[in-house]
Amino acid sequence: MRSIDPSSGLPLYLQVAVALKEDIASGAYSVGDAVPSLRAAAAELRVNLHTVGKAYRLLEEERVLTRRRGDAYRVAQTARAAKDLLQDDVEALLNRAEALEVSHGEVLDMVVSEVAERSRRTA
Repeated sequence: MRSIDPSSGLPLYLQVAVALKEDIASGAYSVGDAVPSLRAAAAELRVNLHTVGKAYRLLEEERVLTRRRGDAYRVAQTARAAKDLLQDDVEALLNRAEALEVSHGEVLDMVVSEVAERSRRTA
C-alpha cells in the first residue's frame, strides 16, 4: 500500500481506503485474495489500528471487500474498486472544470476527443 499523508486534509481512513482500492485496481490483489490484516496494514502505514478498521469497514459497505466471521478481509470485486476510483477522478475533473469556468459540454468534448485520439493510436 502506498504511504499516507497526514497533512493532505483527507481523513486518514479515506486515504487508507483509496490506497487499498488503488492496489486492487492495479492488480495487486485478485477476487478472493486476503488483504493485509488490520495490524499489518496499520504497522505498514503507521496509522492507528482503528483507522484501518474504519477504512476496511467502509470498503466492506461498498462491497469492495468481504469478510466472514473469524476470517480475513478478502477482495470481493476488483471492477468496483477501479470504477470507484474513476468516479472519484470524474468528480474531481468536473469540480476543477467548474472552478475554471469550463462548461461540462466542453469537458465532454475534450474527453471524447482524447478517447478518439487514443483509439487511433492503438488501431
